[in-house]
Amino acid sequence: MSNALQANDLKKIFIAIKNLMETNKDYLCELDGALGDGDIGLTVSKGFRAIVEDQDSFDQSDIGLLLKKSGFVLAETVPSTIGTILATALMQAGNALKGKEELGIEELRALFSAMQEGIQKRGKASVGDKTILDSIHPAVMAVKEDRKKGLPLNDAIEHAYLAAQKGAKQTVEMQSKHGRAERYFEKSIGHQDPGATVGALFVQGFYDYVKSE
Repeated sequence: MSNALQANDLKKIFIAIKNLMETNKDYLCELDGALGDGDIGLTVSKGFRAIVEDQDSFDQSDIGLLLKKSGFVLAETVPSTIGTILATALMQAGNALKGKEELGIEELRALFSAMQEGIQKRGKASVGDKTILDSIHPAVMAVKEDRKKGLPLNDAIEHAYLAAQKGAKQTVEMQSKHGRAERYFEKSIGHQDPGATVGALFVQGFYDYVKSE
C-alpha cells in the first residue's frame, strides 16, 4: 500500500465501516440496552449504509468534501444523539481536510483530531466521561506519536485501531457522566460504553481496509 490514501480509498473505508456496524449491530444494541435505549446498533448501521449509498454519486477527489458530505447524510438520516455527534465529527473533519486530495499520516492526524474536537463541542464531554471520546482520543494520540517517529501510514492506522479498541475496553471501569447512561450512576461501571465501541469500530474500518490492500 502507498503511504497515502485517495478519495476512492476513503469511500472503500466507509464500506468497511458500514460492514462493521452491520456485523456488530446486535452487539452494539446489547451494550446500549444496559445503559441507554438499546438502539444504537440500528442507528449506526442505518447511518453508514446511507453514507455508502450516497457515495455512489460522489466522483470528486476532495477528501474534505467527501467527509463533510458524509456528515450531512448522517445528520439527515439518523438525527439521534450518536447520529448527530458522528455527523458533527465528520463535518469538522471535512473542514480540516478541505481541498486535500491525499490522506497521509498528517491528514490522518488532522482527521481524527478534528473528529475529537467536533465530538467535544457537540457532546460537551471530556475524555474519561465514558463516551465515544474514550476510543477516538487514544487513536489521535497514537497517530500523533507515530507521526513524530516518522512511521508509515499503515502502521499509524494499525496503532490507532489498537489504541481505540483498548480505549473502548477501558470504559468498562468508568462511570457514565452524560446522556441517558448518566442516570445509572455507579451501576454504569462494569459495562462497556456503546458510543466508545462505535468509535473503535469506525477506526477499525481504516485498519480493515489497509489490511485487505
